[in-house]
Amino acid sequence: MFKNFNTENWLSFWSIGVPVILSAFGFIVSLILSFFSDRNKSRPIILISIEKHHKNGIYSTYLKIKNYGQTIGTIKSVKIDPLYTPMPNNTELEPNGFTKFKNFPIAPGQSITTMIATGQNANVVSSKERTFIIKYKPDFLKLFSYKEKYSIDEEHYPTIFSDGNFTSENRLEKLNEDLNIQLSQVSNSITLVGRKIDNIRKDNEEVTK
Repeated sequence: MFKNFNTENWLSFWSIGVPVILSAFGFIVSLILSFFSDRNKSRPIILISIEKHHKNGIYSTYLKIKNYGQTIGTIKSVKIDPLYTPMPNNTELEPNGFTKFKNFPIAPGQSITTMIATGQNANVVSSKERTFIIKYKPDFLKLFSYKEKYSIDEEHYPTIFSDGNFTSENRLEKLNEDLNIQLSQVSNSITLVGRKIDNIRKDNEEVTK
């Protein structure tokens, strides 16, 4: 076809045909990018977080794995480096249980929480740099996995202090309630004593008459 093109044909082709072809190509590329962008927005996002609590003199540490994304994700593997090491005489809990997750599906918004330590001394050895590596596959893509890798400084991680039965606020509130009750009882006793004194005085006045 191009063998019979003269100069005018080539000028028409370059001025009309090429822009049309480029526009069509750009439109196709835009559709592809939009498709992957929308899919990326709806992908699963699976992360592990740590929570440290203190209540009534007891420290508790939890690990939570959650799908923060929009679609189901299947956990292929979880690695914790270094692994959690229990304190001496604390073998009741399994602090590295998440590393046993294999082909484990987790729905959007679903979370699983496990206690890894509890006690007056937290009962788990903290690390300044503990790394979590989570590999998981989205439900719409079976061949390739996502990988999340990040580290947490547990020694400086904030602890959530909850109100318990032994907090200063609750003790003061309890003492205030007890004091009000005692003052009320004293007031009632004084009133009763005053009435008895009045009755005795009236009886004496009648006798003297």
